[in-house]
Amino acid sequence: MFLYDIACQYWINLLKRFKASFPRQVSTATTLRYGVGKLHIQGHTEDCMYRHSLNYMDCCGRTHGEAVETCWAEGNQAGASTREMNAGHWHDTLDDFHGDWNWRKVQKMCTYAPSAEFNSF
Repeated sequence: MFLYDIACQYWINLLKRFKASFPRQVSTATTLRYGVGKLHIQGHTEDCMYRHSLNYMDCCGRTHGEAVETCWAEGNQAGASTREMNAGHWHDTLDDFHGDWNWRKVQKMCTYAPSAEFNSF
């Protein structure tokens, strides 16, 4: 499943791009399904809403397709320090950045403890 804000337009030439740049992966590209997240689909044409909305696609459940964007605000903090890096160093640094961010989120999951007033029933 390929979810993107403008997947309805992007998929049109995708196979041409794969044939030109990744010829060994064309068979994989033909198996992709394309959809637009539920927030962004609202700004598309009615025809696009029916063809690319997750509401009408089999096996999508009730996903909203926008979860990947929730980390952008946090990830933007790394922009200033990664701007001048080469591709390999940039990738490793962002991988470490997001790994650390995810680790901190997991650690905070255990800090929730209901207060005593809720346990006094």
